Amino acid sequence: MSVEKRSRNPTVRAFRKDIRSLERQIELSLASQTDCCGVTPAQCHLLLEVADQSDPSVGELAGALELDASTLSRSVDGLVKLGFLERREDAENRRRYLVRLTAKGRKKVDEIDGACDAYYEGFLKGLPAKERTILVDSLPRLVEAFRAWRTVAKGAECCATRVKER
Repeated sequence: MSVEKRSRNPTVRAFRKDIRSLERQIELSLASQTDCCGVTPAQCHLLLEVADQSDPSVGELAGALELDASTLSRSVDGLVKLGFLERREDAENRRRYLVRLTAKGRKKVDEIDGACDAYYEGFLKGLPAKERTILVDSLPRLVEAFRAWRTVAKGAECCATRVKER
């Protein structure tokens, strides 16, 4: 087995290193933020997505969170058992289930929003105004660029194509 020659583009290398560092910081940040709220990061994302949509179906949530519907369905079931979500049959399509927050779930979302808003407000206040504006304006573009490239580059993920058999 041989390893393909690594990229020598310093811009690409620096970008990759910064992205890895950002991933670690976000993981640590999410863990500490959601631990205080008593939910996992995945449960947090699901609750916030349900709050953002009006009675979404499991399929709609799976699409929004870019997860497999069966995986998401298990996560919904867990949050139903905890009393944060309720699942009900769609009156127009009995094979489809809609999800909504319970009063307990709404309270949990408000708790998460309060804690996370305060955290990120503090973070953003630590940046000079011009840098804050650039960051806030650029982040949606970065997310969309990753999403678009992941769609275009299907099957060409970084590690999957690096090692070739002789």
